[in-house]
Amino acid sequence: MKKMVVLGITNNLVIKLVDAVNRQTPQFEILGFLSKEPSEKESLLGVPILGTYDRVSELQQQHDNLVFFNNVNISLAEMKDADGVIQKNNGRTVSLVHPAIDLNHVEFGENCFLSEGNVLGPNVKIGRHLTCRLQSTISHDVTIGDYVYISPGVTICGSATLKDGCDLGAACTILPGRTIGKNSIVGAGAVVTQDVPDNVTVVGVPAKIIKHHEN
Repeated sequence: MKKMVVLGITNNLVIKLVDAVNRQTPQFEILGFLSKEPSEKESLLGVPILGTYDRVSELQQQHDNLVFFNNVNISLAEMKDADGVIQKNNGRTVSLVHPAIDLNHVEFGENCFLSEGNVLGPNVKIGRHLTCRLQSTISHDVTIGDYVYISPGVTICGSATLKDGCDLGAACTILPGRTIGKNSIVGAGAVVTQDVPDNVTVVGVPAKIIKHHEN
């Protein structure tokens, strides 16, 4: 089994997903979590918090076959910061996929998180650092960039495109062939009927722009 260190302590769902993966085929032992700043917590669901990101190099020296998982989803900047720490120390990252998900005809990159209940259609292409929470559906021929966050219960219809850094709120729907621009946010429950440009927030049914924001 590979030893795993998880960066980011705001979400403990990673523990349950690793447990599910290991029940089918034992693969990972989580040594513990690292936080960006010192934490008052000592553990998450019984898994110890080992300290801050500064310990990455030390832990690599202590453990052979060590892998990392970037569990940070607070913001795009925070995600990239954690990635930078891992890359600076030549760390290896892994993707975590619930064993019940059918991955036939699906491509995905490093450090992806695919939760229980997700359904992926054929010819789906996913970049790196996708987080896809519970019970979301990604239909056929969907293309997803890097650092994309998909909340629970989202429906992404066929041939849609999600560009880098976009964030989809819970139970929203992206209609067929629509594009969500870079760093854009789709509000919970919204229905996207038209392409969404870069760096905006859209809400409502049908979804409309309510805010423009910086990169």
